[in-house]
Amino acid sequence: MSANTNPYCNHRPDNSHYHPHYLTLLLACAVIIAGLALMTGEGSNESSFCSDIFSQRRVVVAPAICLLGYLMIVVAIIRRK
Repeated sequence: MSANTNPYCNHRPDNSHYHPHYLTLLLACAVIIAGLALMTGEGSNESSFCSDIFSQRRVVVAPAICLLGYLMIVVAIIRRK
């Protein structure tokens, strides 16, 4: 008799925590970290204003890269084999 007697359960009893999309999840996390790193930089204070806080890289590119990373996470979770 097999260990898995439930006909509706498709998971593997020997690898119950196995998920084939770990690499995609790790890549998505790296993309999000890269997007957050692109947002960093020198800020402004009361005595001096730094116009670099409104640069194209910080306002458009970095959030788009973070969004791409979050979408990759959603796809990795939802995607079937």
